Amino acid sequence: MPRFRAQDLKRLGRDLFATVGVPPSEADLVSGHMVDSGLLGHDSHSVLRFPQYTEMVRKGQVKPGAELEILHDRGGVVQVSGGWNFGPVTATRAAELAIERARSHAIVAVTVRDCNHVARLGRFVDLIARQGNLIGVLCANGHGSDLAVAPYGGRERRLPTNPLAVGIPTRRSWPIVLDMTTSMTSGGALRDYRNRGSAVPEGCIIDGHGRLTTDVEDYYGDPPGAMLPLGFPTVGHKGFGLALVVDILAGALSGGGCSQADPPQTGNALFFTVYDIAAFRGLDGFLGEVDDFIDWLKSCPPMEGFGEVMLPGENSHRIHEARRREGMEVDDTAWGQIAALAGELGVNLPDPVESA
Repeated sequence: MPRFRAQDLKRLGRDLFATVGVPPSEADLVSGHMVDSGLLGHDSHSVLRFPQYTEMVRKGQVKPGAELEILHDRGGVVQVSGGWNFGPVTATRAAELAIERARSHAIVAVTVRDCNHVARLGRFVDLIARQGNLIGVLCANGHGSDLAVAPYGGRERRLPTNPLAVGIPTRRSWPIVLDMTTSMTSGGALRDYRNRGSAVPEGCIIDGHGRLTTDVEDYYGDPPGAMLPLGFPTVGHKGFGLALVVDILAGALSGGGCSQADPPQTGNALFFTVYDIAAFRGLDGFLGEVDDFIDWLKSCPPMEGFGEVMLPGENSHRIHEARRREGMEVDDTAWGQIAALAGELGVNLPDPVESA
């Protein structure tokens, strides 16, 4: 697989998006969001999405330049519309709005509708947590659409992967960032397995007849398969229950809509909550408590097959440091698709730093 410098991939994405009419600041934000996802080890939400996001603009699904519109405002509770701009643009603006409101409100809630696919949720709670005094919680559904997951006990798609993310500040060089789907795998991961010709881990998907399978093509088949809820098979009811709650918080409160049979448009509806730590207790005391807790957890002797206990966000921080130095690999299938699109649009490709 070819390996590239992160800054070269960011330039490539920015040029691809700008060529189809995306304003420079938005093209830079979206490209940076995708490359940063790859730097953190989330390849399923990284540069393999360049063609998808470019096509979304060309098909009119994305409306570049659309501003964030406040629909309802009660100070600490705000409902906004993204105007169907890029999801990362809308979600970043919503996070910034929540941060601004947290200066005068102990607890802030922002719901978002008319928002396209946001990719990695962790970016936005990381942005909140790095303020140093705020905790951010974010959940998302598919804006009524993007059905991919079977409910526990069912065999057809009824839910999206309905992810949630939490960002908590620490005194370390990385915040705690929990970023997870409520399903056993994700759509981006399945794309990655497909590109690499890899089997899907057991217990993650079923085929169109409800049978367990590890062949990713069964998910994309006719009839289509489905992902399974988190915890399948023994405690899949817990993942399903969590997905249901996320769907209602993100879809029903925002007005974007809960998952349904015939949604008008696909995207992400979002539910942000932000907490000002100082409204609950002194910030120094909180950070000290969290630091002691981290030390306690990491002092646990590792079981066989593990080197150490790692917290949410810690391994991504280490991957980021390594990939920033050594470059990012892009799988051959994804790179072929990107190269074809770049050729069509007249965009120059970067040179790889090495091949692996």
